[in-house]
Amino acid sequence: MKKYLHGVYMRFRYGFTFTVLILLFLLIVLWDRIVHMVPAGHEAVVWHSIRLPWAPGYHSHLAGEGIEATWPWDKFYLYDLRLMTHTETYPVVSQEGLHFEIDMTFRWKVAHESLIELNQTVGKEYLKNMLIPEIGSVLRETVANYPAEALYTVARNEVQIEIYEEITSGSLPNHIGPWVSGSEDFTIFLQDTLMTNIRLPVSLKEAIERKLSEAELVSQYQFRVERERLESQRKQIEAEGIRNFQETVAPAITASYLQWRGIEATLELAKSNNAKVVVIGNSANGLPLILDTQDGRQTPDAASILNSVIEE
Repeated sequence: MKKYLHGVYMRFRYGFTFTVLILLFLLIVLWDRIVHMVPAGHEAVVWHSIRLPWAPGYHSHLAGEGIEATWPWDKFYLYDLRLMTHTETYPVVSQEGLHFEIDMTFRWKVAHESLIELNQTVGKEYLKNMLIPEIGSVLRETVANYPAEALYTVARNEVQIEIYEEITSGSLPNHIGPWVSGSEDFTIFLQDTLMTNIRLPVSLKEAIERKLSEAELVSQYQFRVERERLESQRKQIEAEGIRNFQETVAPAITASYLQWRGIEATLELAKSNNAKVVVIGNSANGLPLILDTQDGRQTPDAASILNSVIEE
């Protein structure tokens, strides 16, 4: 048997060697079409150009992360399944007919379950052929219902939400669904749509900014007027309180009571060690007025003078 195999090898050795060399050459030349690498966060669709007789309906299959070997005649389409971001500039027309541009930033993720369908219906250029036109169409339709000033000031967030809900509502045949959805009916899950910049004409932008500035001044003036009105009410209430207090206390205040309070105040002043000048009132019941000289000179005891005045 060994002699027979050896004889066969010797007879066909040149043809066998040539065949092996040809296969090695083809493997080196077609290496990039046979061996493929799927990076992390990616997935590939392998499309079989030759129908297999035992699987007539088998045209495509998914290839996960890692190394994937295919036949040289098969097609290998690599897709990024991670969160993607893109910014596109769209020309729009406002409600009053003004032309300007809006920068839209949107984020999305390709649905793993519908990757073969996406590859068959749209292809790898789905961003240019599906996402950008679809978002632009909804954006133009929505912006046409708003004035330019509202878009620049208060309506931006409202427009963003309206655009997102319209695109992901399922009413449009775009196969774009909301981010939280796990339905297999969608090929792309859209996370959000953001209006990052609104490029209005310079004259219109300056006019809007002036109007906003004037509105802020009017608001400040209204605040000042309200503050002064409240201050006037406060003073009025305070005056009424003082008047009521005086009307309540005045009947109980007599001349004797006032004289006694004056004596107490004078005694408190007299107890001070500083030098003072005593001025005697010009009436019979006049109280002394004590003035501090602040020169450090000694004067007669103010308390004794006060006592003598009181005794008189």
